[in-house]
Amino acid sequence: MLQEEEVYTKITAILHEEFEVEKDAMTMESNLFTDLELDSLDAIDLMVTLDNELDIEVNNEEAKNLRTVGDVVRFVMQVSDE
Repeated sequence: MLQEEEVYTKITAILHEEFEVEKDAMTMESNLFTDLELDSLDAIDLMVTLDNELDIEVNNEEAKNLRTVGDVVRFVMQVSDE
C-alpha cells in the first residue's frame, strides 16, 4: 500500500517534470487549473502520465473530479488499493 507522502512526492515530480510547475508552488490544496495553470489538454496529459507511470486506470468521469493536487493524491491512493 502506498503512503500519502510517497504519492504526493511522485505527483509533484510528474507536475514539475512534465508541466514545469515549480515544486515550491505546490501544496495538497493547490488547484491544478487556477493555481498551477494547467489547461484541459494538460489535464489529459496528466491522466495519461499517471496511467503510464503508476499503472493506474483513469476514466474521464473520475478525471473530471480531480481539481487539486490532493484530489490526485487521494485518487491514486484509492485506486492503488483496489
